Amino acid sequence: MELILTQDVDHLGFKDEVVSVKPGYGRNFLIPNGFAVLATPSAKKVLQENLKQRAVKEAKVKEAANKLAEALQASEIKLTAKAGEKGKLFGSVTNRDLLELLKENGFDLERRAILLNTAIRNVGTHEFSVRVHTAVTVTLQIKVIGDSVETQTVEKPKVDATEDAPEIDPEELEKLEELEANKVLEEIE
Repeated sequence: MELILTQDVDHLGFKDEVVSVKPGYGRNFLIPNGFAVLATPSAKKVLQENLKQRAVKEAKVKEAANKLAEALQASEIKLTAKAGEKGKLFGSVTNRDLLELLKENGFDLERRAILLNTAIRNVGTHEFSVRVHTAVTVTLQIKVIGDSVETQTVEKPKVDATEDAPEIDPEELEKLEELEANKVLEEIE
């Protein structure tokens, strides 16, 4: 029995494929569950016409995807992010950041189309992929430039203590020293 599959069936075939199965499997399982229809001569002609129309549409979509891929490859992608002295970023660059950057450059893509193996955590040139179409994937490079945050050390001006301090008579200084010595002795006792 010949059938045309209306959807993918495991271990049998893919959608719009003509398959040959045993009559019981076709009548009792595939046709009642909507997985297939009978492959009559008219159904085969309709299937061929649908496949031709789908191929034309798919070719147009793929051509548009190839143009977008060429435009992506021609663009230079740079990102400035805050980084430390050794080139390590504060935070990381993820596919969401890349999506925003591409949208700023005029490319309208989905977040799921950007394939980044791991988040970018260092300054430098890194590669990532963009899946423009199921059959078209582009590998791009991004240059991450570090906006170094320098630690600013503010030097306090040294103040000479002798300039602002009031002058003390040597006699008063001796009296203060004696008082301090007496306090120390009283604390010991």
